[in-house]
Amino acid sequence: MNALSDLKILDFTTLLPGPYATMQLADMGAEVIKISSPSKYDLVLEAEPKIKGRSANLLWLNRNKKTLALNLKLAESIKIVKELLGEYDIIVEQFRPGVMEKLGLGYDELKTVNPRLIYCSITGYGQRGALSKKAGHDINYLARSGLMSFSGRKDSGPVLYGTQIADIAVGSMNSVIAILAAVNYRRQSGEGQHIDIAMMDGLLPFNSLIGSQYLGGAPMPTIENEFLNGGSCYDFYKTKDGRYLSVGSLEPKFWTGLCEILQIDARGPEDVDAKEEIRKKFMSKDLEEWVEIFADRDVCVEPVLNLEEVVEDQHIIDRKLIVELDVDGEKVKQFANPIVFSKTKQEYKFAGKVIGEDTKEIMLKLGYSEDEINEYRDKGVFK
Repeated sequence: MNALSDLKILDFTTLLPGPYATMQLADMGAEVIKISSPSKYDLVLEAEPKIKGRSANLLWLNRNKKTLALNLKLAESIKIVKELLGEYDIIVEQFRPGVMEKLGLGYDELKTVNPRLIYCSITGYGQRGALSKKAGHDINYLARSGLMSFSGRKDSGPVLYGTQIADIAVGSMNSVIAILAAVNYRRQSGEGQHIDIAMMDGLLPFNSLIGSQYLGGAPMPTIENEFLNGGSCYDFYKTKDGRYLSVGSLEPKFWTGLCEILQIDARGPEDVDAKEEIRKKFMSKDLEEWVEIFADRDVCVEPVLNLEEVVEDQHIIDRKLIVELDVDGEKVKQFANPIVFSKTKQEYKFAGKVIGEDTKEIMLKLGYSEDEINEYRDKGVFK
C-alpha cells in the first residue's frame, strides 16, 4: 500500500506546475490519468532531447500516469470525462479562468455529477482579480511579487534564476498541499470543494524575512542592501579558476571558523566592508583546493556545483535522489520524489507515456465496445 493509493485524479494540466504536482501525487500512489489532445503543442513535453522518440521531460513529468487522448471541444469527450468522475473524484486543471466552464467542465457543472469532487485550478493570477485573465510566465510572477526588486546586483539589476520558482515551489507544491487538505476535509465532511491556486499569490510569502520586516515598519528593501541579499558577507565568491563558493557563515561559531580559515579579522557577517578581503582570499586558490580546506570544517561554506557534479555527489547518491527507469531497454535517469517515508515508499512503476497510450484500455473499462471506440476515433474524439 502506498500513502495515496486511494486517490484517483484526472489531470488536465500542461507545461510544468500541474504536471509536476500530479507526478508527485502519482509517485506517492495516486492513480492519475493525464488527459490532453495529442495535437495540442506543449513546449515542455516536446523539448529536446528525445529518448526513444520521447522527450526527457515527458518521460519524467508523465511518470506513473496513464494517458488518455481527448479532444475537449467535442461533446463526446465531455461525456467521457463525466463518466470517469464516477471513479476519479479529483481534478487538476491549468487553463485560464473560464476556459473549463466554456468546455462544460467547470467546477459548478461537474460537482452536480459528483458532489464529492475536489477541483484544483492552477493559474498565474487566480480565478478573480484585476490580473486574472492575463497570461504570464515565471519571470512575470517573480517581477510582480516584489521579489526581484531586491534580488540581484546593483550594477546589473534583477538576476534571472535558472529554475521556475513560481511554477514548482508555488504552483506545484501549493496544489499538492491544498489537494491533500481538501481530501482530509472531505473525509470529515463528505464534501468536495474548489481550490484556487495562483502562482502570484504564493510568491508573496517568498518575500520572506525581508518582506515581513518591511510590513512591520522597516525601510523599503533594495538590491544588495539587506542582510541576506548581498548587503552582508552572506554571498557567492569567485575562486581562482572561475568557479564559485557560497558563504552562509551567519552564526558566531560559523563566522569565527571562517575567519580563522581565511585568516581575516572582521566584526561579523554584517561587516560588509570585509567582503573585499574575503573576495581576495577566495581568488587565491582554485575551487577544488577550497573544497578540500573546508571539507572537515563546519562553517556553512559549500561549492557551487554543476549538474554533472551534483549527479555524482556522494550525498545525492546516499539519498537516492536520482533514479533510473527503463525506457524500451534503455536506462534513463530522472529526479526522484524528494519525500522520504519510513513505511509508504514511493514507486517508480514506469516512465512517462505519450498522450493516448492508455485510451483504449480506459474506454474499455468504462464499458465502451471496440466498435464504439473505433467510431469515436473516426469522429476525432481522440485527436
